[in-house]
Amino acid sequence: MKEFRSAELAFVFAILLSLASPLLAKCPTYSVEVRGRIECSFKPDDKVLATLIFLDRQPEASGEETAIDIHDGRFDGRVAFDTYSSSSVLAGDRCYRGPKSVLIRLIEADGIEKDRTSLKIASDFNYDKKQGEYTLRSDVILHGWCQPKCAETQATPCAKTK
Repeated sequence: MKEFRSAELAFVFAILLSLASPLLAKCPTYSVEVRGRIECSFKPDDKVLATLIFLDRQPEASGEETAIDIHDGRFDGRVAFDTYSSSSVLAGDRCYRGPKSVLIRLIEADGIEKDRTSLKIASDFNYDKKQGEYTLRSDVILHGWCQPKCAETQATPCAKTK
């Protein structure tokens, strides 16, 4: 009778272990590189916020997001994301999750957004399969506070500011 119980326990343990294994994702973590510059003026405590968008109509603050510091008018950083998409007992982990686009915003310390741009992964990034990294094809340009340019002509001179 004792042997029968230990066999039952071993069987139940094996079943629980096989059901729990999909919960331990074995998918790699990839990243998206974000780099660029700020044109015009910005405050020292302004940040660039990069958010990965995975789904159409995804709320802005619901994806992986990273705040990037600005140094000498330039910013450079990476946003990491997990590629885990689903699991099944028979097929194991599926690692197909990837962003469709990246929302990049210039944010003041008080949360006010100064500028934004959205980049498509398919057209604006190169993918390095070996590194698991998406790299920008060209720098992003965000605009801080820019003074309006004066279209000075002889008939209408620019107004002087105090």
